[in-house]
Amino acid sequence: VESHPGGTRWNPTQEQIGILEMLYRGGMRTPNAQQIEQITLQLGKYGKIEGKNVFYWFQNHKARERQKQKRS
Repeated sequence: VESHPGGTRWNPTQEQIGILEMLYRGGMRTPNAQQIEQITLQLGKYGKIEGKNVFYWFQNHKARERQKQKRS
C-alpha cells in the first residue's frame, strides 16, 4: 500500500469500479476536466470520491494495460 501524506488512500466501492471499468471498456482513456467532473458527480452517489481519484484511476488503468501487453 502506498503511503499518502494527506490522509488515507481512496478506496473505490464495487459500484464505482464497475462504472469506471465500463467507461474504460467503452473507449474512454483520458477524460477531460468536464468528463471527470461528470464522472465524479455520478460516482459520488456510491461513496467518497474526488476528481483526482478519477483522473488517477484512468492513468493507472492505462499503465497496467501496457504492462500486461509487454509481458505477454
